[in-house]
Order: sequence, then structure tokens, then C-alpha cells
Amino acid sequence: MPDHQMPDALTAAPRAASGATRPRRRGLLVLALLAAAAGAGLWYAVPGLRLPGGRPAAPVVTAPVQPPAITVALAPVRAQVLARPVIGDGSVVPWQELVIGTEIGGLRIIEVAFEEGDSVRRGQVLARLDPAIPAAQAAQAEAAAEEADAALRMAQSELRRSVELARTDNVARQILEQRQSAARQADARLLAAAARRDEAAARLAQTRIEAPADGVVSRRAVLLGAVVQPGQEMFRLIRDGRLELAARVPELDLAAVHPGQAVRVTHGEHAIEGSVRMLAPVIAGDTRLGIVHVTLPPDSGLRPGMFARAEVTPPAAPVLAVPQEAVVFRQGGPIVFVVPPGADRVAQRAVVPGARRDGLVEIASGLAAGERVVIAGAGFLADGDVVRVAPDASGVQAGR
Repeated sequence: MPDHQMPDALTAAPRAASGATRPRRRGLLVLALLAAAAGAGLWYAVPGLRLPGGRPAAPVVTAPVQPPAITVALAPVRAQVLARPVIGDGSVVPWQELVIGTEIGGLRIIEVAFEEGDSVRRGQVLARLDPAIPAAQAAQAEAAAEEADAALRMAQSELRRSVELARTDNVARQILEQRQSAARQADARLLAAAARRDEAAARLAQTRIEAPADGVVSRRAVLLGAVVQPGQEMFRLIRDGRLELAARVPELDLAAVHPGQAVRVTHGEHAIEGSVRMLAPVIAGDTRLGIVHVTLPPDSGLRPGMFARAEVTPPAAPVLAVPQEAVVFRQGGPIVFVVPPGADRVAQRAVVPGARRDGLVEIASGLAAGERVVIAGAGFLADGDVVRVAPDASGVQAGR
């Protein structure tokens, strides 16, 4: 082999040594640069150290990191009445609807004085029947009574004469007894004639159909000129114009309803204040509903047949309550966030909720009256979060 193709041992050794020292030199250079940077940082950070040129280094102050405050609204825990109302619905009906008919028949109607919706007073004539025949019968009965009265006076006069003659034994005992019997018969005939006279007078009075009580005519079932029959319905009268709501209420809710309780009756957007008059003694077997009779005021504006809703609020003691927005659920349980007076951090509090009504929740335990709870923003909070109370419309912070 030629000599120039053989590696030179003396030349290869220095090259190998030079390749091995290059990475070591680079590492030392990097360490030197890091040390210089650290020294410069220490120079600036340590008080009393001076910069090159004799100037003192400014101290570096590290402030603690504060989380941003969450704006919330607060509400106080207050005592509220949260009694669950009893709800029912039904139709408006008359308090008492009087059915007025005729007691005699075969007579023609000659006058109808009132129409449906008219108000009447007790004793006013609603309609009149033709009185010709009853009047004639009454006159005949009166004449018969007069005749019986005359016969009685005659029999009594003859009896008195017989009694006087009997004292001197100038009349037979049999004749005296006959005249006594005749006087008694005449007296009985007078009584019968007087009864027939009274009956005829009563029939004559029945030709006048009068209102038995004050009220409002709800129905007129006869027309002028019609011939009526005994017992035929002629008018229907809402007694005293009083209306009530026959509200159907579930049987389990009836225990909380008592006469005299206030009731809020609504018909569409119209609301009326009524009161419980009575509870029906029987529960419907097919629907399991009971009827609560609710008295309506005279100016209710409702009419029979209208459908309305009743809300009976039973009396109840006040309970602690908060707006329902304050109660949130964490880990399967209800909690609220309380802001103590003068603090800016919330404290998580477990509560036991109760009844709910009109956007309020009863708090059975876990809170005290007067404490402030978060109502707006509670869903975004955690225990110990810093909060800022939002001002209300007057510029005062809510809940303070």
C-alpha cells in the first residue's frame, strides 16, 4: 500500500483531543452566562446593592395576587307568611234560587210586570191572572156565609124562647132539645160557609203572583195571555241578589278550609274578595272533590253560570324566608351564600328549605333573621369568594 493512504498516528491523536474538548467548553460558557444573569438579578433585587457606576438598585416589591371581585346583590332573611293556598274552581250560582209558580190552574195571564234581570221587592206583583171566576166564587161564598149567619141567629132566638118557657113548664122537653140541636147545626153551617168564603178569597188572592222575597228575576217562563196549570213554573228569583261560587276542592285540602276565611276569586284578570260561607257535607264519590260555597260581594260583576277560580289562604304563622334565587345546589344539597356585616367574602351555608310561594322559599334551618344572602350571582360563587355588592336604584348598596 502507498504510504499516503495510511493514517498518521501523531496527527490523529491531537484531532481527537480537540473534538472531545469542544462540548466541554460550550457547557462552561453557558454556565458562565447563567451565573452572570443571576448575579445581575440579585444585584437589582437585593436592597443595598449598587448598580455599576455607584447607583443603588431599586427594590422589587412582589404584591399578593387577588382574585377579581364578583358583583352580587343581597337580600335580608325575613319573616314571611308562606301558607300554601287551597285552590278550587267552579261555577257562579245563586245563593238561593226561588222557583215561583202558580197554585191554581185554568186561568189566563193578563199581566206580566217584570222581565229577566229586574230587581223586585218582597210583596211586589210579578204577574196577574184573570180574577173573574175566582172573584165570582168568592162573592158566592160570601153570600152563603151571610145566609148561614142569619139562620144561626134565628135558631138562637128560638132556643132562647124555649128556654124561658121551659122554666114555667109551658114547653115540652122534646121541643127544647130540638131547638138546641137546630142552633148547633146552624152554627156548624155558618162555620162551613165561612171556611168556603175564606177559601174563595184565598183563590182570588192567588191570581196575584207576588215576590216572596227581595231579589233579582233570573228567569221568566210565562207570556202574556197564556193559560197556566197548577204548579207551573212562572219565575225564578235570585234571593236578595246574592251570588256565590261553588268551588270544587280536592278532599285532602278541605281540612284547611273553614267558614269565614278570606277567598280570592279570579275570573280572567278580574279579582274579587269573597269569604267561605260553608262546606258541603258530602264528597263526590266519582271525583273525590268537595264543594266550598264562597260568598261573593254584591258588586262582584259576576253572573250565574260564569266559571271562576278560588284561592283560599289558611292562616299561618310567619316563617323565615329568602328569595328562591338565593338557594343553589352544590354536591346534591341546597346551600346559600351569606355575606357577614362589614365583610367582602361570602360564606357557604347549608340550609333546609321548606314551603315555596310567590318567589320565596321557607328556610326551616340554617339561617337567622337579619342575615344577608346573595340573590344575584349566587350560581357563580364558591366558599370564600370576594364579592362586591351591587348598588340598588337609589345608589345604596343592596342589603346594607
